Amino acid sequence: MANALDVQRWTRPLRHRAKTFIGARPWLFFPIFRPRPAFDDLLVTRSTDLCIEGFPRSGNSFTVGAVEHAQSSPLRVAHHTHVPANAMRACEWGIPTLVLIRNPKDAVVSVVALSKQVQEKEHNAEDPAQRVSFQDHLWAWDIFYRSLISHRDRMLVALLGAVVEDMGDVIERVNDRFGTNFARFDHTPENVAEVHSRQGYHAGPSERRTGLKKETRADFNEQLQTDAALQDTLSAAETLYERFANDPEVVTNP
Repeated sequence: MANALDVQRWTRPLRHRAKTFIGARPWLFFPIFRPRPAFDDLLVTRSTDLCIEGFPRSGNSFTVGAVEHAQSSPLRVAHHTHVPANAMRACEWGIPTLVLIRNPKDAVVSVVALSKQVQEKEHNAEDPAQRVSFQDHLWAWDIFYRSLISHRDRMLVALLGAVVEDMGDVIERVNDRFGTNFARFDHTPENVAEVHSRQGYHAGPSERRTGLKKETRADFNEQLQTDAALQDTLSAAETLYERFANDPEVVTNP
């Protein structure tokens, strides 16, 4: 009988493609995911104070943790769906929206590396497999940010570097953009460590993840040498990234 990892090797790519497709369509995404208890605290509602969204491995956990750490009272934050529908709906409703973005190749390498680490830590896998192709991950990255172009003037975009270097400045930019008064995060090593300590092992860097990322990047680069479709998808994603990163309104590295 196939074990859980064997089953997931077949089902995960299909689920990934389905969520990517659905997640770019709020009219489809919310009716499907709203009834699921796991999404109760993640989806935007009319009473949401702030929506924070980004492709996986773009600083989502740290950003949410830092914002919540800085406040004297709880905020209603929509976050971590990792699909554009949440941010799209927040923009349509006039809810302050912070979108995080990271270079697509770096983001995809980190996603794949984390997936392998999860297999090791939670399933005792000795030889973790890549369940979703680089092509599918890049396709999802491209759809995530391309879907948000028409909402660009109703959100604030921050590069990963800005988040990890000075989250306090990012919060100030949110306040300036939306007229909010969220408390500023004091970006000290102590506060950063405290935020990381409240997250799971997935949130912060680790020696093992660094090794897995090195292996994954080598696999990516090797595939790029012969896969013309992957080259084209990466080129399109990088062009889109530059379009966002070069916007004078984006929050960049200090």
